[in-house]
Amino acid sequence: MFLVLSKLAIRNVKRSFKDYAIYLITITLTFAFMFAFNLITTSEDVINLSEIMSNFEFAMYFVNAFVLVAVCFLINYTTKFMFEKRSREFGTYMILGIKKREISKIFTLENIILGFLSLLISIPIGYLFSLIMSFVIMNIFELPELVKISFNLKAVFLLFLYFG
Repeated sequence: MFLVLSKLAIRNVKRSFKDYAIYLITITLTFAFMFAFNLITTSEDVINLSEIMSNFEFAMYFVNAFVLVAVCFLINYTTKFMFEKRSREFGTYMILGIKKREISKIFTLENIILGFLSLLISIPIGYLFSLIMSFVIMNIFELPELVKISFNLKAVFLLFLYFG
């Protein structure tokens, strides 16, 4: 039964992609910025800067937490909107004999698929954002050398934690 629900969920994601496009772009960019902040916060060069500037690391985590709360509201709103928009489709499923619990599983699986898609796309974009932010930090603090931002697993772990 799970295989049938999975196929139906994937088909629905493809068919409703236009409706989900704005949502997907927004969530992807949000995750990308969060990942960029994570990379900056966990960078050795920035940690050395943060010793000079007290509370920099805390401020970065606070920004991520604030963005995470905003994303939760966005996801909640979008989910309700899409559920209402697709109420006829779900009604048809019920007429065909699919139980409410199964319909809920389909809808949840669709959202999980979109979430993972945006998460995977956000990692390379977030890395690019972190490089841009590195350049901005270098200019703001008038640093003679480049602040190096390297890809690290702690930042990826934090992103997956935020996603969860």
